Amino acid sequence: MLNFKFDPKKYDYNLMLLILAAVLFGAYMVFSSSAIMADLRWASPYKFFVKYLIFSIIGFGGMCLTAFLINYKLYQKYAKYIYILTFVLLLAVLIFGMAKGGSKRWINIGFIPFQPSEIAKIAVIIFISDYLARRKDFYEKWQTTLVPVAMLFVMIIPIAISPDLGTSTLIFAVSFSLLFCAGIKLRWILGLLAAGLSFITIEIIRKPYRMTRYRVYLDSVFNIDKLLVSTGREVEQVKQSIQALGSGGLFGKGLGNGEIKRAYLSEPHTDFIFAIIGEELGFVRSSLVLVFFLFLLYKGMQISKNAPDDFSRFLALGITLTIVYQALINLSVAVGNIPAKGITLPFISSGGSSLIATMTMAGILINLSQYEMKKVKSGK
Repeated sequence: MLNFKFDPKKYDYNLMLLILAAVLFGAYMVFSSSAIMADLRWASPYKFFVKYLIFSIIGFGGMCLTAFLINYKLYQKYAKYIYILTFVLLLAVLIFGMAKGGSKRWINIGFIPFQPSEIAKIAVIIFISDYLARRKDFYEKWQTTLVPVAMLFVMIIPIAISPDLGTSTLIFAVSFSLLFCAGIKLRWILGLLAAGLSFITIEIIRKPYRMTRYRVYLDSVFNIDKLLVSTGREVEQVKQSIQALGSGGLFGKGLGNGEIKRAYLSEPHTDFIFAIIGEELGFVRSSLVLVFFLFLLYKGMQISKNAPDDFSRFLALGITLTIVYQALINLSVAVGNIPAKGITLPFISSGGSSLIATMTMAGILINLSQYEMKKVKSGK
């Protein structure tokens, strides 16, 4: 199932070059946002920049592997095994995982901490895509509809327990979208939504700091000043992010000249890197980040539309929605539109497992782009 007949003309290289440009931009922004903090804490301004470069090189290797060497049918063949292995890794995190920042999300594999929930994103997509491709009549009976829904919750429960509500919500949203596109009946859509919202509500109530975040968010929906005058660690990052974006104006303070990264944001290179982008580049140029993800959404939809079979269509759609939904969640948190969640900005934020997983998933999209390119060249 490996394809060693490499033909560079088959694939959409504009997509690949755009993704690499986003990664290079991310490398610069990680350095710009983390240099001062890294120098103060670890006496090396290059600490996070070097880590980002290492992870991006590994991610590039993963992207080339999935783009040019692995036939997508291999994922369908081993869909169940990928799902089971990922679930075992998630359980291992709960038992043997590393704790960091109040969460147990990582397994130490020696040279880098590894986050299995990143694999869970693609594992659930592969499993549901395979199920939908094999059971085209899945929506005719509630018993067959229950199977992908049950397997979805089985996967996201250990992620939520870790706790990681952001990733579990993302996986639920993507899976729901796939089932919706596959033709799930309205009453089951409402039931699935109710189950998902109930799950999220329970998780919010289970953690006091989440209750604080959501209370402040609900108070600020109609009056942003309430957020800006709120105190507490749970809302401080969002406050600083909004102030940084506002201070950037239309054209920003210039690359490297941001002030909010000077010890105001505790982790400016991760979840709130867009605040640094907005402050340094301003509203006009930072909007190109959103344009990039909208273009990625367009390309992904085109690739899904022209994919050769049902499995690859759902696979391309699921990967596209995962990347775009994750970006929208991150950007929405940065501007205060939704409560804070620990989720990275794809291709741009620092975060080793996330960067590697996202670039590897993007490689699958590039691989599937060959079928779109065939139709373009044939004029169909």
